[in-house]
Amino acid sequence: MTDQAQPWSRVGSETAYQGYVRVRRDRYRLPDGSESDWDVVEIGDTVIVVAFTPDDTVVLFDQYRVGPARILGELPGGLIDPGEDAVAAGIRELLEETGYHAGPVFHAGSEWAAANGTRRRHVLVAADCVLVAAPTWGEHESGRVRTIAAPVLLDHLTAGELSDGGSAVRGLHAFARAAVSEPSLVDLQRRVRALLVAFPADGSAGEAAAPADPFDRFWREAEDKEPARLGAELDRLLADHPVSDAVAAYERGSLHDFLGEEAAAIPLYRAALDAGLAGERRSACIIQLASSLRNVGDPSGALALLHRFPDDDPLVDAARAFEALALFSDQKPAPALRTALRALVPHLPAYRRSVGAYAAELTAPPRVRAISVAVIVTDGHVLAEEYPAEAGAPGFLRAPGGGIEFGETAAAAMRRELREELAAEVDDLRLLAVTENIFDRPQKRGHEIVHVFAVRSASLEALPVTDRLAVLDGDTTVGWYPIEQLRSGSPAFYPEGILDIAAAVAADAV
Repeated sequence: MTDQAQPWSRVGSETAYQGYVRVRRDRYRLPDGSESDWDVVEIGDTVIVVAFTPDDTVVLFDQYRVGPARILGELPGGLIDPGEDAVAAGIRELLEETGYHAGPVFHAGSEWAAANGTRRRHVLVAADCVLVAAPTWGEHESGRVRTIAAPVLLDHLTAGELSDGGSAVRGLHAFARAAVSEPSLVDLQRRVRALLVAFPADGSAGEAAAPADPFDRFWREAEDKEPARLGAELDRLLADHPVSDAVAAYERGSLHDFLGEEAAAIPLYRAALDAGLAGERRSACIIQLASSLRNVGDPSGALALLHRFPDDDPLVDAARAFEALALFSDQKPAPALRTALRALVPHLPAYRRSVGAYAAELTAPPRVRAISVAVIVTDGHVLAEEYPAEAGAPGFLRAPGGGIEFGETAAAAMRRELREELAAEVDDLRLLAVTENIFDRPQKRGHEIVHVFAVRSASLEALPVTDRLAVLDGDTTVGWYPIEQLRSGSPAFYPEGILDIAAAVAADAV
């Protein structure tokens, strides 16, 4: 007897069954000289894809499986065609089964699917997978494409209800240990490591992973619970897991938001930010606060939060999506579409340069727009918003104000615009004139019906002549400019004719 395993010798083989698979019956001579028959399943190699999307979900394909006689929520994948490599096959299968296009891909190796079969099952981990088309299922193939949140992926894979869960877990561990350099894969590896017990989010091996956020499960299960129960459950969770005042305010605000109670969520979000909410929660809080402001009719407030959102934040694409919604609600359809397309461009499988160029060229469709503007004067100066030069066009000044919303009076619009853009309250206003402003500049053409108001505002009139005040929902500033100097025509002041009105107001004030 030897202390090492020894190979067997195959001495014969015949086909026992031929169908979708071939089962051959092999006769083996064992090391002790005896012979034994074994059935071997001949079937081609396969590949599965753990496909992560940019919003941190994983793509699944629900389909009926005849062995378990039930629907399984499986990872996309399938047979590798003759002559095809595993990576190409995985990318193809993902697109065919789900309509998702894979971004950067890592081949996480392969393993034997069974001890009595010839199949090897390959695993791919793919980043930045985006939906680009409808699935193209083959004959006798049907199912449902869906996504699950990445934090629940391991629970799904280890529940014992899949045919490829173990292979996927092995592949994720291989990916977590690998040396990768592609930026999208580096970022994905960091997130995958955080999912695995053996690899905390900082990538240090041999230490326990950071404990799971106790609120994650609450939010994962919120959709399936009675709304009336959620408040009490969140209270218990906060009592069992003490957190900072900032986190508590954020979680409570999120629940109000989830229940459609945006007005109640807004002060809690603001309190969380003021209390120093940090990390990913802070980014999410800014986005959720902006969304709530838009939903209660304050798109300018939403824009004031979102247009300064950092470009290197992991949630930047989500922020740009909500910024696009706020721009549309603020009656700026061309900037809204431009913002949405610019966020989409990096994730397109092709035509990135073309779509980016077309987005930059977008202009608003021709329309007549009603606006209210303020003439605010003090000591021979008029308050004006400064727009920098761009696309070969010189810079210009414009009277503060903005669009009149449907159902809103011009006076109410004037008060709202100064509150939203400059956080200023109007003490008094009177209508001076209604004029037209028609212009044709690079990147923008316009036709405006302009309601011109003389406005008194103590907070704005207190602004020193040499100071500038930032516009909250944009990248511009307002400041005081000498009226007589501006009447020389440089820089241009819009709407046209406003300077003459401002000069008359200044003369009346003397």
